[in-house]
Amino acid sequence: MPLALQKLGASSTNDNYYVHTQRGHYLLRHYSPHVTGVCRQQELRCQHAAAAVGVAPAPLCLNNHQRILISEFLTHSRHFDWEQMHHLLPQLVQKLVNLHRLKVQTPQLEPEAYLVQLAEKARQAGWSDADDWNFAALIKAARQFAALPSDIVLCHLDLHSGNILLQHQQIYLIDYEYCQLADSSLDLAALALNLQMDKKEERALIEAYQKFRPHSNPTEKLPLAKLLYSGFCWLWFKTLPGATDKVAQAQQTLSQLFSSNTA
Repeated sequence: MPLALQKLGASSTNDNYYVHTQRGHYLLRHYSPHVTGVCRQQELRCQHAAAAVGVAPAPLCLNNHQRILISEFLTHSRHFDWEQMHHLLPQLVQKLVNLHRLKVQTPQLEPEAYLVQLAEKARQAGWSDADDWNFAALIKAARQFAALPSDIVLCHLDLHSGNILLQHQQIYLIDYEYCQLADSSLDLAALALNLQMDKKEERALIEAYQKFRPHSNPTEKLPLAKLLYSGFCWLWFKTLPGATDKVAQAQQTLSQLFSSNTA
């Protein structure tokens, strides 16, 4: 019997609830039925592995039929605020490196194939000549990206302030829906874009990352990784109902990146 039940902020793909019982505090995620292409068993495996090394709250129960995942709830936590938490960059990078070092059996993301998959769905919601130009430019970027040396690790692939929590000065990464093998630069690109880092902050991010993984070399790939990550977001938002504002925002970011990459 729940002692307390509170609906938390909803995302584009799920509704979140805080549940308090005599046994403890829990997060209940109820997945939206319109989201396809996400393997919840894979999500559970990745979150279990991340929890074992202190990167994620522990998942407790998955019910695919009811579209529910129950996890440990981080009481007294708050979302990561980059403007106020610059000093926590080393810890944030350490948590990311701990995730990247995990060995979990998942598919490997192929950026070009993923762009094609997203575009097929996005075209059903409307498509323009400008969309054709953007898509062609993204495919070109994906091929340039594939030609560079790769650094395949277990990536989160959805890193933004809402998926980074701070509890008692400890950082946790949540929401492992899209976690799979991919190039490490894509997670670094997500952080740089979603935390709105300037060039100096980007360099600090890369330097901190390379202290833990000195054989990685994300600097060369980062501009293309930012372009591809923004392209993923743009096409993904185009597939969601009622996401017009997010599509426009992603389109603006994409246009700015195209301009800076050709300057």
